[in-house]
Amino acid sequence: MNLISILSKKIKKSKFRKNILLIAGGTAFAQVLGIIFSPIITRIYPPEQYGVLTAYTAVLGLIVISASLDYQKAIPIAEDDNKAVNLLVLSLISLFSVVAFITILLYFFGDFFLVVLDSEVLSSYKYLIPLGVIFAGLYNIVLQWGFRKRNYRVITRTKISQSFTSNLIKIGLGILNIGPIGLIIGTITGQSAGITSLSFPLFKNRSAINTVNFKSLKYVLKRYKKFPLFSAPSNYVYTASNNLPIILLASLFDSTVTGFFGLAKSITYLPISLIGNSISQVFYSESAYLGNENPKEIKKLSIKLMRKIAIVAMIPLLLLLFFGPLVFSFVFGDDWYGAGVYARLLSIMVYFHFIITPIGRVLEIFERQRAGLVLNIVRLCLVVGVFLSSKMMEFNSYITIGLYSISNAVTYIILLIMVLRILDNEIKRVDDKLRI
Repeated sequence: MNLISILSKKIKKSKFRKNILLIAGGTAFAQVLGIIFSPIITRIYPPEQYGVLTAYTAVLGLIVISASLDYQKAIPIAEDDNKAVNLLVLSLISLFSVVAFITILLYFFGDFFLVVLDSEVLSSYKYLIPLGVIFAGLYNIVLQWGFRKRNYRVITRTKISQSFTSNLIKIGLGILNIGPIGLIIGTITGQSAGITSLSFPLFKNRSAINTVNFKSLKYVLKRYKKFPLFSAPSNYVYTASNNLPIILLASLFDSTVTGFFGLAKSITYLPISLIGNSISQVFYSESAYLGNENPKEIKKLSIKLMRKIAIVAMIPLLLLLFFGPLVFSFVFGDDWYGAGVYARLLSIMVYFHFIITPIGRVLEIFERQRAGLVLNIVRLCLVVGVFLSSKMMEFNSYITIGLYSISNAVTYIILLIMVLRILDNEIKRVDDKLRI
């Protein structure tokens, strides 16, 4: 029996590692495809048309982040498939309700809102925004069903097909010389790729689909109300704390500082976009599979995962700490030495983000979204506080960015403490339950 237990644990470990590599590999390959196609696309579309796409994706990102009121995040952790399917339908209802509201808003006040968002270039393409929200939202919803069913191979294929489809359509429509609409349609169709393949297994689950009714929808709406009440607002607060530094730096210093910071942040966060998000998604999926009645296993998985990431992430951390400015000067040219200094300062924050954020999904697994919202508000206040202090004390850009990095690192450490405390409380709850 002990031998069987040991073997099963080893298989689980190897599968977990394999699943992370599968999703991360697919994401990386999709990004490589984008890089390969980029020289062709940039020769077809001029910079001003790319500017329209940038504005479009920025506005789309703001809406999509919680277009389904975050009900889709509850799909992997639902107690059974019946509740999961009802959550999926509720997510669809939320998505189409939000899209209908946005369409009405754009019809009556579209130009005004685009001016507020500094995206006037989208005035001719504003009705493509709801279309983009529909397809991006649909993909996000069925993606969560894919994670519930641990269909990692299918998910990986969709990541690659999205990149391939998007880039091919951008090139094809660009050759027809139809302007920036070609870039926008390419983006929309790319987002839609994979919806069918991810939702196909769902239609086979007839017994679960047949449970969808008003009573069941009302139950899951109330049962998982913490997602729209706390998780959805938390997304926007977190996004604000991430985007504010660029705006505040621009108000305090010149454009060179902003440019250095932008490059430093994009490069230091590259490991997170390539593998960090994949680790987070697989951890959430696997922990949801273990279930909230198995906190001991989730805690073991969390600690082991965090230790392994901490060791792996130590290499780029030390590289940036000791050789950041030299690396940036060598790769990007001597003019970018300052960006290397900023990367050195940001590396502490990025390190803690990389190792702690994946296990931060524990807050969602055990439905502690209120704590997550509070922490994100604290993070936002710290960011604003750092830049206000910089203005009042007349700090230079290095001190300002250093304080920004340290304050964010502190919030990630607080997140770790919160996660461990939640897990310990859940372990105690389960143990007490077993004693009764």
